[in-house]
Amino acid sequence: MHPDVKVHLQYRRTNEVYAACLDGEVDFGIVALPTRRPQLEIVPLGHDELVIVAPPGHAIARRARCPLAALDGQPFIGFDRDIPTRRLVDRLLRRHGVRVSYAMELDNVETIKRSVEAGLGLSLLPAPTLAGEIRARTLVVRRPVEGPFYRAIGTLYRRTRERSAAARAFLALLTTEFGARGDWEP
Repeated sequence: MHPDVKVHLQYRRTNEVYAACLDGEVDFGIVALPTRRPQLEIVPLGHDELVIVAPPGHAIARRARCPLAALDGQPFIGFDRDIPTRRLVDRLLRRHGVRVSYAMELDNVETIKRSVEAGLGLSLLPAPTLAGEIRARTLVVRRPVEGPFYRAIGTLYRRTRERSAAARAFLALLTTEFGARGDWEP
């Protein structure tokens, strides 16, 4: 469709994505739990389901159904405190009266997954990020019985910035792919 276009993809913390969009450094960003800002337009892409994640030998991995209460008192590996997904997870745990012991606080899902695989703690993570580990049987996921729990995903761009045809096409592709993904199945 646009064979001459080169896509440059970077991982950045959420606050850096907002800043790059506002500064005009990037055409658009993709974030979890997008929040409204006067200068930014948000295009919803869909949502990710949050699931309990454990290494295969953990007691939670042997349970067919798992309440959030099973996390109570467990070593827990989560996102850094300034990451929106962490704030969402903390609210969910508080709302259900669950107290975890944060063993590690990290800034990206890949490091959290490796830490859970190593048996350093449990986590609540977006289900779509776990497909490879489920296939490889290095992690076990359980939907919390109180759920499902979701986090929104969206793109954002500066309202006053003209988007190129390639950027519009890429955004349309993302919207189609996220919309076609449907429900996640373990």
